[in-house]
Amino acid sequence: MNVTKSSARQPIGMEASLWERLTSDAAARRLFILPATIVILALSIFPLIFSLAITFTNLRLLASGGTRFIGLANWARLFTDTNFHTVLRNTIVFVLGSVSIEYLLGLGLALLLNQRIRLLRFFRISLLLPMMMSPIAISFIIGKMLFSETFGPINDILFRLGLPQLRWSLDPLKSMLVLISIDAWQWTPFFILVLLAGLQAIPPELNEAARVDGASAWQVFRRITFPLLMPLSATAILIRSLEAFKVIDIVRVVTGGGPGNATETATLFAYDLGIKGGDIAYASTVAYAFMIMVIIFSLAFLAAARRAMPTRES
Repeated sequence: MNVTKSSARQPIGMEASLWERLTSDAAARRLFILPATIVILALSIFPLIFSLAITFTNLRLLASGGTRFIGLANWARLFTDTNFHTVLRNTIVFVLGSVSIEYLLGLGLALLLNQRIRLLRFFRISLLLPMMMSPIAISFIIGKMLFSETFGPINDILFRLGLPQLRWSLDPLKSMLVLISIDAWQWTPFFILVLLAGLQAIPPELNEAARVDGASAWQVFRRITFPLLMPLSATAILIRSLEAFKVIDIVRVVTGGGPGNATETATLFAYDLGIKGGDIAYASTVAYAFMIMVIIFSLAFLAAARRAMPTRES
């Protein structure tokens, strides 16, 4: 009876050897994941190749005359396009401003939350709430309501204090500061979360030994805490910078790229060119040029961060 059950569970003869081959051979295991791999590559590699190919054409939506090969004309147009130069500068200013503020605020708040204070758990949870909200909702709440020139509480407070009201939609610098403040309010919790985890991973014995030797709080931070946080800080800054380069939602909702194109970013510029303007070929060229610049920035940042990392000898 036991033999019958055993033979029913396992294939016999040639079927058994085939089953063993399928379940033990490494090549067979790769064969099972091949369909998923093909789908992933098709959804990622094909759009990249296709969008690169159309940068050498004059492809436009609803255009008569068909599509033809024009070589490097779109790339040559890119170097002389003052609008592209403007949106690229706007994007760099936004990234540098927002990420710098977010890191400094995140580091300071992480150092505070790493102390033993009352209501510590409440503060840790409440400070992470902005990161969980939708950027569109935050843009409406802060950009359209808080900074409203007519009904906003900020202008109301300034009016009651007898100070000039804020006309941020008419001033390029103020408009950019509003966008940076919205992004910083939402994504400072990201740095708090990452840096607080790094602070809690530092052995407390290092700080205690430094204090016993007479080091001040600033010296402990400068010589021990900050160097140990450097790898984690570099990773967090790079991740957040790559996300900030792609900003489009809060710009579209709050300023629309205005006044003029003073706050228009590269992603919004490419979107308007391709979807609203119909110039698919040139929009793809802008997107590819922007991607190349972001890759160069990432490589340069990683090289600089690697040089700044403390070595074991030091």
